[in-house]
Amino acid sequence: MKTTTRVTLAALLAGVSAATAAPAQAAEHAPVAIPLNGLEWALDTQAPEISTGVPIPIPGGPDQPRFDEDRLLPERELPQFPVSTDLPATRVVTPLDDALGEVGFDRMDVATRESDVRTSTPGASLNAPATGPRPEHFGLPGAALPQAALHAPLLQAQPGADLGLS
Repeated sequence: MKTTTRVTLAALLAGVSAATAAPAQAAEHAPVAIPLNGLEWALDTQAPEISTGVPIPIPGGPDQPRFDEDRLLPERELPQFPVSTDLPATRVVTPLDDALGEVGFDRMDVATRESDVRTSTPGASLNAPATGPRPEHFGLPGAALPQAALHAPLLQAQPGADLGLS
């Protein structure tokens, strides 16, 4: 093999390995600092400092249909898709120079902790008015009541915040 072919092949393999490794090392949220400098000029006061992040949702695989010998169709024909992310930590620091008078507090600091969020989309299940093949009926399906079910969406999180005055 020529050396140019070897170098080209090595560069190609390095690029592919870097491209496949990048999503695994991706951050769960993108940091954002909100600029409020225009408020200081427009209102002639000190603007609060806000730093937060934008959550990046990570989709998961759908729930697998469940097969039951009493049902003609599997359960969960319209599967629920789970999505998870982290709510990023947020911090707001605002001056309180003239807001409370002579109380003695100079600033307020509100901080939220990072929190896991898990969600899933709604799903549905249907069942035909017949059962699966029955050996006692010589392989013919039996009669059953039709069924329809909607699976509710899910949202789980544990947000929290801390307030500090100084």
